[in-house]
Amino acid sequence: MCVDYWALNKLTIPDKYPIPNIDELLDELNGAKVFSKFDLRSGYHQIRVNPEDIPKTAFRTHSGHYEFVVMPFGFTNAPSTFQATMNDLFRPHLRKFILVFFDDILIYSKYEIQHQLHLREALSLLQGHQFYAKSSKCLFAKSQINFLGHVISENGLQVEKEKVATVQAWPIPTNVKKLRGFPGLTGYYRRFVKNYGLIARPLTNLTKKNAFQWTPAANEAFSRLKEALTTVPVLWLPDFSQEFTVESDASSEGVGAILLQSGHPVAYFSKGLSFSNRLKSAYERELLAVVLALQKWKHYLLRRHFFLKIDHYTLKYLLEQRVITTEQ
Repeated sequence: MCVDYWALNKLTIPDKYPIPNIDELLDELNGAKVFSKFDLRSGYHQIRVNPEDIPKTAFRTHSGHYEFVVMPFGFTNAPSTFQATMNDLFRPHLRKFILVFFDDILIYSKYEIQHQLHLREALSLLQGHQFYAKSSKCLFAKSQINFLGHVISENGLQVEKEKVATVQAWPIPTNVKKLRGFPGLTGYYRRFVKNYGLIARPLTNLTKKNAFQWTPAANEAFSRLKEALTTVPVLWLPDFSQEFTVESDASSEGVGAILLQSGHPVAYFSKGLSFSNRLKSAYERELLAVVLALQKWKHYLLRRHFFLKIDHYTLKYLLEQRVITTEQ
C-alpha cells in the first residue's frame, strides 16, 4: 500500500542523507570470491514510527480511518531514513565485507572460512536489532551472485541476463513516455558499452520538448543499443593498489575513453559533442576527451600514478601553439 502524502511531504524538511553510488559500491568487490545476499522483508515496515508522529500518517479508506505504526511508503524522507538506519546498523563493517543499498545487503569475502565469520556477524546484527530477511530471496556462499542488476564473481561484473532480455524485448516506442524508459534502462549499464553516449544520442534528442519523431537514425540507435547490450564485456573490478590506464579518443561527433587495469576494461565513457565543440580543431577535441575522461574517473585516479594513452600526433601541436585560448 502506498498513500499519497503530498500535503505532508510539502511541509517536511528534506533529509539530504547521501544515497550510495552503485558503481562505487561495486568497485569495493575486487578480490572477493564468496558472496551471500539478503533482501529484507518489507524493509520500510520494519522501522517504527515515532509514537508522537503516528497521527500524521492517518489515511482514509472505504472501510474506515487508519494510521501507520511503521514507516509507510510515500514519505519523502523514507528512503533516506531507511538507508541511514542500515548504514548505522552495519557501520563497522561497511565496505569491508558488507555492502548495503536500501534493503539489498551483500556479504563478500575472499575465502569460505572467512565468509562464515562474516555471515555470522551480519546475521547476528540483523537478529539483535530485530530485522527480518525474506528467505526466498536470500542466497548463501555463492561463487557468482546477482546484485543490483549485475552478475558478480571473482572474474568481474556482467549485466544480468534478465535485463538483457528486457532490452531485447522492448518494443519500438510510439511516444516520448514510452521512449524514456529505454534510455533509462540501457543508461544504467552505460559503463559496459563503448561509445554509449554517441549511440544513444538520437534517442535522447527525441526526449526534448516537442521533438519526438521516429526517424531512421533513431531506429538505428535503438537497434544498436539492443545489440550492444548483448555483447558487453565482463568488466574488471578495480584494484586500487595497482595502476590504471586511460585511453581516450575523439571524433567530429563525440569523445570517448576507456579505463583499463592490467589490460582489462574497468569502465567505458563517451559523450556527444555540442555544435560549438564539433567546430573545434582535431587536437582541441582530443584534449577535451582527455579532460572529460579524467574528470569522470577522478575518484580512481586522484593522487595515484596512472598511464594516459592519447593521439600524440594531434596533441603535439598544442605544445607548439604560440597563442593559447582561454579554454586551453
